[in-house]
Amino acid sequence: MEYVTIIKRDEAKGVLSMKIKLCMLIMLLLSFLNMGAISNIQMTKNSFDGLETIAMGESEFKENGVKLQYKTKNTIDKEFDRVKMYLDNNISVDYKQCSKNEIDCFNDNFDINIKLWSDSIYTYNEITLINKNSKYKTIDLKNILTKMENKNLEDVQYFLYYEGEIKEVNNRELIGKIIDQTNIQKANILDINNGCTGTGYLNNGDKVNFALTNYNTGSYVIIGTPIIFATY
Repeated sequence: MEYVTIIKRDEAKGVLSMKIKLCMLIMLLLSFLNMGAISNIQMTKNSFDGLETIAMGESEFKENGVKLQYKTKNTIDKEFDRVKMYLDNNISVDYKQCSKNEIDCFNDNFDINIKLWSDSIYTYNEITLINKNSKYKTIDLKNILTKMENKNLEDVQYFLYYEGEIKEVNNRELIGKIIDQTNIQKANILDINNGCTGTGYLNNGDKVNFALTNYNTGSYVIIGTPIIFATY
């Protein structure tokens, strides 16, 4: 009887030990997941996506956009056909021929301009995608154009921007709030006739431009990286 009791005690200790080890493992996994979540939040905050999220919280969405520039050794005709095929297969758009090497594409959400030119070696392409639907952020627009890339493209560059309408406020006060919330470094702000403009750097090293402008039609906050490619 005593022998059986000892065995049962040993079994109980073994079960308890396993439960403790399992709890420790679960706690360890949860800590890793939590660290990953914090890291992702920090990465998002330090990116243009985080800056856009904060700007959207301070304004009413008007539009955002992405510009893609690159060069390739494809001919203009071949590159035109390649890009058009991608759009036909992935985005339902109508076309308007602007010139021999330029077309506009559009649907209810997007306005896309495609402009190509060439020299003796390369064909250059500039694709500008402007969005009017607030459900698409610049990261979504960039993903659309990124899928258009292939191994033949060189010197690929992306430019992003966001524009939102704001109530009339102290320009420097709102800019200061955005700078503080996104921890923009080396911020340089300059007053202009109808507002203010400035530059700075996100923690990930990306350069950003920002502007607050006042017109008869309203007041607007505009941010872009590395430049604001739209007129304002």
